[in-house]
Amino acid sequence: MIFGLALNLHEEVPGPVRFFVHSLMLLAALLVIALLGLPLLRTAWREARRGRLTIEALFALTLCGAMGASLQGYVRGHGSVYFEVISVLLVVYTLAKTIGAQARKRALSEAQVWAGQLEQCRLVDANGESRTIDTDQVMPGDVIEVHPGEMVAVDGVICTGMGLMSEAAVSGEPFAVVRRPGDRVQAGVASYDATFRIEATASGINRHIDHLFEAVDRAIDSPLSLQVRAERIGRAFFPFVALTAIGTFFYWAFLTEHGWEVGLLHAMSVLLVACPCALGLAIPLAVWSAVSRLAERGVIVRSGDAVERLARVDSVLFDKTGTLTEDRFALRDLVTVATGAERAEVIGWLSLVESHSSHPLARPFADLPRHFETHAEPRVTSFLVVPGCGVEATLLEPEGVAHRVQIGTPAWIAAPRPLASSVEGHRIDIAIDGNLAATAVLVERLRGSAQATLKAFHRLGMPVEVLTGDAADHAQRLNLPGVRACLLPGDKREYVESLVRAGQRPMMVGDGINDAAALAAAHVGVALASGTDLAVGSADVTLYHDDLRALPWAVQTSREAVRAVYCSLMFAATYNLVGMTFAACGLLHPVLAAVLMIGSNLTLLFASTRIRNVVDHCRDVEPTPGNGGTVLRALLHASALFGQGVLLLLLLGSPGSSFTAFTVLALYAFVSMVLAQRWVRWAAIPHGLDMCFGMLTFGNLGMFLGWWADNGFAAVHCLACCSCGDPAGRPWMWLGMLAFANFAMLALGRRPLPTTGDHRFAMFTGGNLGMVLGMFVGGVAAEQLQLQSLTSATLGHAVGMTLGMLAGMLFGTRIVEEIYGGLRRVHRSRILTREIVDREPEANRDDRPADVLSR
Repeated sequence: MIFGLALNLHEEVPGPVRFFVHSLMLLAALLVIALLGLPLLRTAWREARRGRLTIEALFALTLCGAMGASLQGYVRGHGSVYFEVISVLLVVYTLAKTIGAQARKRALSEAQVWAGQLEQCRLVDANGESRTIDTDQVMPGDVIEVHPGEMVAVDGVICTGMGLMSEAAVSGEPFAVVRRPGDRVQAGVASYDATFRIEATASGINRHIDHLFEAVDRAIDSPLSLQVRAERIGRAFFPFVALTAIGTFFYWAFLTEHGWEVGLLHAMSVLLVACPCALGLAIPLAVWSAVSRLAERGVIVRSGDAVERLARVDSVLFDKTGTLTEDRFALRDLVTVATGAERAEVIGWLSLVESHSSHPLARPFADLPRHFETHAEPRVTSFLVVPGCGVEATLLEPEGVAHRVQIGTPAWIAAPRPLASSVEGHRIDIAIDGNLAATAVLVERLRGSAQATLKAFHRLGMPVEVLTGDAADHAQRLNLPGVRACLLPGDKREYVESLVRAGQRPMMVGDGINDAAALAAAHVGVALASGTDLAVGSADVTLYHDDLRALPWAVQTSREAVRAVYCSLMFAATYNLVGMTFAACGLLHPVLAAVLMIGSNLTLLFASTRIRNVVDHCRDVEPTPGNGGTVLRALLHASALFGQGVLLLLLLGSPGSSFTAFTVLALYAFVSMVLAQRWVRWAAIPHGLDMCFGMLTFGNLGMFLGWWADNGFAAVHCLACCSCGDPAGRPWMWLGMLAFANFAMLALGRRPLPTTGDHRFAMFTGGNLGMVLGMFVGGVAAEQLQLQSLTSATLGHAVGMTLGMLAGMLFGTRIVEEIYGGLRRVHRSRILTREIVDREPEANRDDRPADVLSR
């Protein structure tokens, strides 16, 4: 670049020297093409054969044009040569692709944070000795050993050992829990302080965490509707860019006196600056980051589209049993018709039947004792689930006698004379051969995270309803909102469909077979991984633990991801249109265009990955900031910033053309809206940054307005009009700045001003003094630049004074705050000392040394 720029600027370089240097540059360019250009050219050719004009095609067109023009100048011995542009473009393209690849790799690896630590484990052999093996060699029944500080590499049941385990990596639970022999553990939990021996219940390649990784990979690789729409825009945008570049070339080459070399240079700039990286980089990266972020907290989506749908949900529907309530009920009472041995037989049959079900209501029955003689235990020959009603099974006794056993709701059993129980709770009737044999009463409890989850959805502005097949009084005892009771599976599905038809976007959360249809019909279906396979298969999202607080957090995270996508698209559209305009007007060199392109890439990368900053679900989910008053203040700030663009054009006399003025105003409008939107959402903005925001909007508006008034409400017409270092000669500029800035700090802050302490006093004293001094220093510094152009001198003074005001305000406030606060502390200390001395007895006071009394 240095040699090429020097040769292009100095035509008097001797011919042999020029030829020699250009030969070296050509050799270097060919080397770079061999190393970096072939993948680009192959991709461009492959997509061109499919009839698609992509980013690689734009680069290839630019490279071919630069190479053709450079070879022509190289052979002729005069004219501009752009071999360095070829090298720079290839490096920039490779750097952009590398950044994107690294970002995708990082996004994927975040979801597999445990993988490296779970590849090996200690296998305990029959002699009790342990040896290290690869985890994929573990089979069900093998026993592994885990030492303190290590992670469990398999799913299994603890055989020996008792101590604390961290399950944060699996469930997001921030506190360690005690685990004992008989407790189930999953791969990814870590031992804090004990050595455990664990019997594997699944192979080393069929762990819970393996399914999680597979789901994340499928979600990231699946088609994304946002990206499909963006690619559809790209298919129309790329030809537009190519036509603009061709038109730019023909204009500069044939309609001006500059010639085809200048036309080619400007056409290359158009192609480069218009690289729409948001279409191929920012959108996938935002979704990958969201999918990985959700997976870190056990929220697994089946496709990238689920992220977009999660961001758009506006209401929440919960199943009650096993979802809002714990998945294990307590059996409070069991009344049987029979007594003695017959009662024990009924209890054993009930346990046998319910052991074939994974429903939460079945588990308390499955744990009941079975008092059967050896080889006298009956067999379950058929088992049928009746959704919303219960289960029906056939028991075959050793003697060959078959019995029909029904376990379910009282309405389904329909016993003519139900059995009475003194305990209130969830009633289950048991019929044998069509006759009522027993009545059980189960009690349920809300999950520990249920109430916090409901409150979090309320703060997000999302109404919550509970759909349950139970009676209404069961849900009322749990103090649940918006309960719709006694619903069959079809009723749940119909209600969800009615909401969808009404234009709502509900999220259904459930875990049972009776929820599967409703999960499939909802805008987003969320299933608990502990639920039935049918429910999990019908859902878009699976929650791989029982902490429901992850759900409002997932909605908030998805909203941040989609917002980042749309912000990236807006930024890319504005950047491309403005950049192409400048390039077509001949204001951008191709190398500068390439540098701007990589800068836009980095900006989009930052915007796409900032969704990681949303609140963790282990804390309370903050409400979406921004009430009516906050939005109004934001609009005032945006209007003030846009007004600066209008005043700047008035001061400059609308330089250039009407299109240039329109471009400046469009940029100011875009920046003002983006900053205002960010300010509204940043509820915890640091106070110093909030002060700077008010200064940049209203403080600068007052300065520009006063500047315009000092010029007689006319444009600057000489360099003296740009001089701003004299407060006496231009009083309105200084008065306007102080008045508008203080108004903004007093009434337009994001949060109320502190009413106690030293900061408020320091801000309106030292801050104002610092603004005046900073503005003066910035104006004097701008004068030292001795800018000769009216435009550059005006902009230079504006930038210098703005920076000076910001620095002066912050430093002045801090200095006065420290001095004033120190004086107040000394004063309070003296008063306190005097009070202590006055209260102390005279005898004790006289015994102390004189220097102590003086202090």
